[in-house]
Amino acid sequence: MNVNELISNLKERKVNPVNVILGEEQYQIQRIRKAYLDLIPDEEREFNVGQYDMETVPLSTALDDAMSVPFFGEYRLVMITNPYFLTGENKKSKLEHDVNGLMNYIQNPQPTTILVIIAPYPKLDERKKIVKFLKQNGNVVDNHLMTEKEVQAELTHVLKQKKVEIEPQAMQLLLEKTDSKIEMAINELQKLMIAAGKERLITAEYVEQLVSVSLEQNVFDLIDLVMHHNGAAALKMYHELLDQQEEPLKINAILLGNFRLLLQVKVLHKHGYAQGNIAGTLKVHPYRVKLALRKIKRFSLGDLRKAYLGLLENEEKMKSTSQDPELLFQMFLLKFNQNKKAGN
Repeated sequence: MNVNELISNLKERKVNPVNVILGEEQYQIQRIRKAYLDLIPDEEREFNVGQYDMETVPLSTALDDAMSVPFFGEYRLVMITNPYFLTGENKKSKLEHDVNGLMNYIQNPQPTTILVIIAPYPKLDERKKIVKFLKQNGNVVDNHLMTEKEVQAELTHVLKQKKVEIEPQAMQLLLEKTDSKIEMAINELQKLMIAAGKERLITAEYVEQLVSVSLEQNVFDLIDLVMHHNGAAALKMYHELLDQQEEPLKINAILLGNFRLLLQVKVLHKHGYAQGNIAGTLKVHPYRVKLALRKIKRFSLGDLRKAYLGLLENEEKMKSTSQDPELLFQMFLLKFNQNKKAGN
């Protein structure tokens, strides 16, 4: 079941006794929380809603609550968050979680309780008996990171509800500036809807003026300048980032991470992996993979590797010496460009 199907069911008060929300999209988790809370009248929530973080509360406490009948209401809602015991993560904790008790509860759930397990992870540990049991007997909701198409659909839906239109160019620009991340896009959309005013139309000009470019996006543009051996422009952009009080080590780390991604995507694409498979394998946002696939067509594997190793050397020097970061970046550009001229 997907998120929209779940929310539609909940609006019709079609509920399952045991539910697992699996995936990392925080925007959707908030929508799901609200949809479940809407099942419980405001005046009953103090008595009939329990929320338990498994990093601080034992599972048995949540199960005790789940086995209780609602207090003067139709349902009791019990939400369990951060159930790390369903993953392969070896978290050091003094808490002991009664996993067998959870299995027993799933076999015979309290009919007036809605148990919701929010698992903000890309996947669970399929080797564990409790995971297999949950998937066989619970309602599992797929909450994967939203694709660009899904983000656009959600933005369009929000705009339609507010009776605001957006130019196609403005929508594309908004997606690009927010890396197609739904939380960022929704936050920026609030400003844009205010700017639209009585005209009720968001233009590309509004997006250009009001939506700022993230450090990550600036760095992604910087990569193009580096790879096209445009040293002067690359150094100018690097200097501008420093003027904006961005930390040199952070800039280098993001550059390094992006070059690592480009290398990985280049190799996987060469071996026949499609965009969705690459995103799943590397556990990164699909939109980042989409952008990487656009870029790697223009760059050789050798050049990407040289740039990555050069930035790795810069990181080591930044951490171990007091050399000027801007000078280090300039030396990196000179060395990279010399390699190109030498045909290395």
